[in-house]
Amino acid sequence: MLKIIALLTEMERLTWREIRAQLTGGKRRGPKHKFIPLDSLCKEAQERLQALQLDDFEELFRFRTGNMERLWGVVSGDAPRVFYPIWWDPDHKVCPSRDQN
Repeated sequence: MLKIIALLTEMERLTWREIRAQLTGGKRRGPKHKFIPLDSLCKEAQERLQALQLDDFEELFRFRTGNMERLWGVVSGDAPRVFYPIWWDPDHKVCPSRDQN
């Protein structure tokens, strides 16, 4: 829980442009935090979104907090845009990388 609070505290100080500009480290640098289409999520996550009646969103926003840990939610509004957390994914199961087994 403290990790989530620390992440959100850090992110609230940034603009959405600054958040989206952050990159991962390593060989395959890419966006650290990004929008993910719903059809890229695992079947269980898609079913859970339907149960929560959140499947009308086309994409979720994912904050990466470590190698595997992700915080998923929806972004709503135009200005200001607001992030609403849906679930904590400590094992990177909601949308596993293509190269994970």
